[in-house]
Amino acid sequence: MLRSVSSRVAVALVALAVLPNALATITCGEGSLCPQSAPCCSQYGECGIGAYCLGGCNPKFSFNVDSCAPQPICVNGKYTFPNLNSVELNTKYLGDSSQAAFVSSGYAYPANGDLLLAMPNQTTGTVVASSTYVWYGKVDVVMKSSRGQGVVTAFILFSDVQDEIDYEFVGADLGTVQTNYYYQGILDWHNSQNISLSDTFANWHTYSVDWHEDYIQWSVDGQVGRTLFKNATYNATSGEYDYPQTPSRVQLSIWPGGLASNAPGTIAWAGGLIDWDSADIQQYGYDYAIVQSVNVECYAPPSFATQSGGKSYRYVNQNGTQESVIITNDDTVLASFDDSGLDMSSGASSSTSSSASSSASKSATSTASIPNVSVVSSSGASTSTSSALTSSIPTVPGGNGGPELQRGDSSSGTTSSQSIADASMVSQSTSTTSSSSSSGAITTSVTGTGVGNLSTSSSFTSAASTSSAGTGFSQGGSTSHSAGAVVSPTSGALVLLVAVIFGLLMV
Repeated sequence: MLRSVSSRVAVALVALAVLPNALATITCGEGSLCPQSAPCCSQYGECGIGAYCLGGCNPKFSFNVDSCAPQPICVNGKYTFPNLNSVELNTKYLGDSSQAAFVSSGYAYPANGDLLLAMPNQTTGTVVASSTYVWYGKVDVVMKSSRGQGVVTAFILFSDVQDEIDYEFVGADLGTVQTNYYYQGILDWHNSQNISLSDTFANWHTYSVDWHEDYIQWSVDGQVGRTLFKNATYNATSGEYDYPQTPSRVQLSIWPGGLASNAPGTIAWAGGLIDWDSADIQQYGYDYAIVQSVNVECYAPPSFATQSGGKSYRYVNQNGTQESVIITNDDTVLASFDDSGLDMSSGASSSTSSSASSSASKSATSTASIPNVSVVSSSGASTSTSSALTSSIPTVPGGNGGPELQRGDSSSGTTSSQSIADASMVSQSTSTTSSSSSSGAITTSVTGTGVGNLSTSSSFTSAASTSSAGTGFSQGGSTSHSAGAVVSPTSGALVLLVAVIFGLLMV
């Protein structure tokens, strides 16, 4: 017995010995690149390995452009959500887009054939992002927004260098959807314009982004609400076009814009402080938005783009413009969460499959290589918890007893490697349909003058926010809170290590 206890104490001391490394948080940004030991700059401005090197890895602020794993190339498809077989937890996803069409953090649930994005009481919500990227194309999302002051829903295209095209829904104004765009994360509140429509919480609407090299159109239920031409974004000072132009993921999210700890401007823009005692939280335990389908149509890449394959995008320099992007046959999959783009197989175990390697290594590397869920205290401070919070079974609005557990929930000790062929992925020829009600009067705006032919018939035959799904580049001020993904892995590491030590000493 004494020997057994001594062994547990020894392991506990080893855990304490590595605690300083686990707690060290290295930030990255303009003028501050990540070190080689933690080479990847995540979309939340922190350096790390593993998931930090996948979707959202910013090559501009990483150790070098090779630190981030190559990005899975655009794939045509329509996605519905009868289950979550096509959605993988970010704690398990290693970059194989053939195994998961979407990657989630936070609280995503199947709900009566749709995808429910939940924000439980005192949390920072949910992000679901496509595993593949779009480099010009059309994306249609059929969805219902959340409601209530301080609650924000978003559908955005977001690139790794923080180019962004937005739809944002402020829950205090259900008759308006806000459109916006950003270039490399540069804040400009003048870029926002509104589209008026019928109740976004009660009614299904189809929201479309038609993104071309020389213009963008935002449409609701097939009616164009805004057009932006690239030539209207020319910046005479920099000599560049402040226009979204780099491969982007589709991101769907719900987040607390009215969190008490957010900037005053963000809270005001979000309609005021969030009500954690709202009718939806009282009835269901969470605020929510619902997604019925996502349709992606890929367009041809720029004619000047260098193509040596048809598997992935990658950056060749840290300028962050479309001229920095090439199309390659480079692999997109990390062998384990101990890897980065600098060496994508250094952490591989003896297992021959990357999914088995992911399962074997995730418990040892998750606190250092995977953003977790952030829970907000009543005072507005955030603390990290594990993704196991998603294991609770909520009551689904309009449902009959609650959805199944989220696929890949921590109640299971293994990683499922189901192909997205098991998901409801309909061929591109299938048209998008929804039970949309009348969208009401739509305010139309056109910025700039057209360049070239505005035909939308192009197709890509060879071959997914800051403002709302991450670092909070929201109109009116910035917030450090991420929607469903941790602001920092530090406290998550502390929680895990303390729990391990306590368990070892008490068993």
